[in-house]
Amino acid sequence: MRKVDHDSRREEVAGAAASLIANKGLEALTTRALAKELGCSIGVLSHYFSSKEEIVIAAFRWADQRIDLRMQEAIADDSPNIESFFPVIKAGLPLDTESDLEWRVRLNLHTFALTHDASLQAEREKTKQFRDLMVIMIGSMQNKGHVTKELSAEDITSIAFDLVNGMAKNLLMCPFEEREAKAEYLFRMIELLKPPA
Repeated sequence: MRKVDHDSRREEVAGAAASLIANKGLEALTTRALAKELGCSIGVLSHYFSSKEEIVIAAFRWADQRIDLRMQEAIADDSPNIESFFPVIKAGLPLDTESDLEWRVRLNLHTFALTHDASLQAEREKTKQFRDLMVIMIGSMQNKGHVTKELSAEDITSIAFDLVNGMAKNLLMCPFEEREAKAEYLFRMIELLKPPA
């Protein structure tokens, strides 16, 4: 029971840290501000995390887990094709307030990771896991004739990954009501991956 409580409290701290980062920027994440947000002492925080960087990594994972969960739910199709791929891409974009917060955390942490080795390593590992999953999914679609074999599954994954990451960053600059329309061209591009009839 104690382990569950400990993990639950760490999750709560990570969520509060993510919210601070998303709403006020990484520079606003101090142990003092975080303790105030949680209504606890700085000493209580140090019981769960040994450093600010550890809290930052936890916030990054907190945001990523939520993005991953939406994408896994979207991948539920046993026989994926181009049409079933659209919800997966959509799940990875900041099109609502929840995903907007998660992407704001991710973008703040990208900058942080460039100067903090542990964070950079965590981000590289997460990116590799996601790319590996995408390669398998696209390879499966190619084997079933749903996606062209003119490009390798690895190349298609890289293109999709880079487009979604770039688009997500651009969408954060737009009002919510414009985001869906601005994302439409990406889905038209994905249609081009269908093999010739």
